[in-house]
Amino acid sequence: MNTRTGIALSAAVAAALGLAALGGAASSAGAASKAGAASKTAALSAGVAPKCQAGAPTVTVDGNGAATGTPDEAVLSLGVQTTAANAAAAINNNNSKANALLATLEANGVAKADLQTSGLSINPNYNSNGTVITGYQVTNDITVTLHDLAIAGTVIDDAATAAGNAVRVDGITFAVQDETALLAQARAAAVHQAVGQAQAMAVAAGMVLGPLCSLQDNTSLPSPLPAFASGVPAASMTPVESGTLQVTADVTAVYELDVATTSSTS
Repeated sequence: MNTRTGIALSAAVAAALGLAALGGAASSAGAASKAGAASKTAALSAGVAPKCQAGAPTVTVDGNGAATGTPDEAVLSLGVQTTAANAAAAINNNNSKANALLATLEANGVAKADLQTSGLSINPNYNSNGTVITGYQVTNDITVTLHDLAIAGTVIDDAATAAGNAVRVDGITFAVQDETALLAQARAAAVHQAVGQAQAMAVAAGMVLGPLCSLQDNTSLPSPLPAFASGVPAASMTPVESGTLQVTADVTAVYELDVATTSSTS
C-alpha cells in the first residue's frame, strides 16, 4: 500500500525543510531574498507550503531515505501433510498430528490469538498415468506469530517432534511490530536528500531555491523480511537468526526557483 500525503509535516521533516529555506537564503546576499527566506521558514514551521506563482520556473526532485531496525516479531509458516489410501484415513491422521502440533505451540507460550489456519486442502493422488486414484493427501497449514524471537528455534524443533515426518516448514519472516519511528527517520532522510538535490540544481542553474510548492510521500509500507522458504523438515532450519530490517521512504518535492541577486558595494 502506498501512502500519498500532502504537506502535514512531522517535526523531523519540517526541520529538514526549514534548513532548505535557510540554505536558499544563504545563497543570496540580497536583503529581499533574506526577507523572503524568513517568510518561507515561518510558513514551513507552521506546516503549510507557500503557493508557487503561476508560470514561475520550478524544479522537481525525488529523495530516498532509509532507516534500519532490529526485528521483534517472527511469523512462521508451519504445516502438517499426510497421505493415506482413503480420504477419511488421511484426514484422521492429519487431525491427530495437527492437534499435537497446536498443543506443542501452546506449550511454548504461543497464544491462541497468534495461531491461524492459513490453508486446508484434500487432494487425490494419481498413478503415473494420471488415470487411477491411488490415495489422498491432506495438508493443514498454520501461521504462527512469535513475539519472542528467542524461542523460534525451539518452536520449530518441537513442531518437528510433535508432527514427525508429516511436519512442513514453509518459511519464516521477520518484522518490526511498530515501524512508526523507523518510517519517520527514513522520511526525514528522504526529505534531506531531496532538499540537497534541489539546492544543487538551483545553484547550477544560476538561481536561488524558492518556496516549496508541494511535497509528496511515495513511501510503500515495508514487507516482512523473509529468512528462508523451504518445505524440508525443521531440523535443518535451526538456529534462526533475525538479522536487521531496513525501512525505506521516497518523497517528491517541487520548489519554485527565484532569480539570484547580488549585493552592490560602494
